[in-house]
Amino acid sequence: MMDDLSLHILDIAENAVAAGASRVSITVLEDSSRDILSFRVRDNGRGMSPEERRKALDPFFSTKGKKTGLGLPLLAQTAALCEGGVTVQSAPAKGTTVEARFRLGHVDRPPLTKMAETIATLVFGHPEVEIRYRHTRDGRTFVFRRSRSRRDLSLGIVSPADILTVRRTLQEGLKEIGAG
Repeated sequence: MMDDLSLHILDIAENAVAAGASRVSITVLEDSSRDILSFRVRDNGRGMSPEERRKALDPFFSTKGKKTGLGLPLLAQTAALCEGGVTVQSAPAKGTTVEARFRLGHVDRPPLTKMAETIATLVFGHPEVEIRYRHTRDGRTFVFRRSRSRRDLSLGIVSPADILTVRRTLQEGLKEIGAG
């Protein structure tokens, strides 16, 4: 099990980029009244064949030339432990969507506390990819979008001020909705 659910989100998004995605959309929903925490990572990468999709939650399957692929199986195990589940939808040349659901108040649910760092890592680690992030907590929503068309990022030029601005925007936005 990963220490923070944001690390699962980062793993899924990194897999999307490795599969050729030029756009990754991350949606998080925290709803106390319904006792639900869910997230969805959607990409426009190469997608999976029906056979790959069927095996995606098998820990002994990987498309990366390894003998195991533990990211999604560990996420599915954690979600099941927390009275939730994981679904994977994908089609060749259409991209992939991974959704995970948890009982928000479950005692064994890992926290979701590092989203600002996760999104900043994706933004600066993959400037060629458009990152969309939407986080809703108890009816309040924060939206962040970094277009891959931004000239200075597409040239690989990132200043410390850029990093601070993005991190501050993410941290303040999440704090504003009570998620940071």
